[in-house]
Amino acid sequence: MSGGRTIARWCAAAVMATGDGRYLMQLRDAKPDILLPDHWALFGGSVDAGESAEAALRRELIEELEYPPRDIHFLTELVIDLPFATPRTDRMSFFVVPIEAGDVDRMVQHEGAGRRLFTPEELAAEPRVAPWDLAAILMHARRRTLFASPSPKRPQAG
Repeated sequence: MSGGRTIARWCAAAVMATGDGRYLMQLRDAKPDILLPDHWALFGGSVDAGESAEAALRRELIEELEYPPRDIHFLTELVIDLPFATPRTDRMSFFVVPIEAGDVDRMVQHEGAGRRLFTPEELAAEPRVAPWDLAAILMHARRRTLFASPSPKRPQAG
């Protein structure tokens, strides 16, 4: 439960970031029975009972990309009410996974219709992108500005 709401699904997602500011996204399959078909989204998946979000993400990256991440760092978590015909509340845990461009070439994708590196601006211009994933990427890309400590106030001359 979160704020009195029952969580229907808990997901862990990888904000896979290169040193030059690009992010790896998965093009979801165009199957009508999945959430957000034919949209760009982060790699990841459901957290199983008894599993931590980080452990789930490590498992998902191996299953989906044959990629064992070197480092994983917690970024943020969202609880979102999805306004389906039958509304649903999901919990989404986002982790930063630093990658190198060469890592992408070695990945073997087993899920989705493709993958691509995007700058945040390119991704924001895409008409079909998971909005919560885009929010996590923008939070990461703009973290130095968004989460900088406030400047101390200067005394005003009287």
